[in-house]
Amino acid sequence: MGKTRRAASQDHSGPTGTRYPPGPMDGFLATPRGLRDGGDSDTPGPTSPGSSATTSGRGSPMAGTLHQLAADVARITASMLTRADKADMVSELRAIIREEVAVLRTDLNALEQRVDGLETGRLQADQRQQATDLATTRQGNILLDLRRQSTGADRSHVAQHPMAE
Repeated sequence: MGKTRRAASQDHSGPTGTRYPPGPMDGFLATPRGLRDGGDSDTPGPTSPGSSATTSGRGSPMAGTLHQLAADVARITASMLTRADKADMVSELRAIIREEVAVLRTDLNALEQRVDGLETGRLQADQRQQATDLATTRQGNILLDLRRQSTGADRSHVAQHPMAE
């Protein structure tokens, strides 16, 4: 098969001689073999010899045809982009990525500051708790000593206690 496009006024016969009526997108897209007549002729289309709808791996002839059409559209779209277009797209994507990275870094810095603040607050709370525990223990020891003194407990025990001085 050649890689020439069919004109709208030409015969619309398929590979087996079946005639197809002209369509709104006659020529390149409305050929019986989809995009294959105007494009890549070394890859078999869904209706070309050596290809069957059941070998498309999709289960139905229509699914195979649609799958092939989607692949052809993607290939042609990619081939239509010039190097300048591709370079522009890459530049735009890089700019977007840079912006997103900057936003993520700002968010990360804010989270780190918040964590630092929480850790500082937790350390202060831990120190307060330790001071409270120590004070409670000292108060408890003093109260215990006072109770022992008031009940007439052994005076030698009170004298030996380091806090009794």
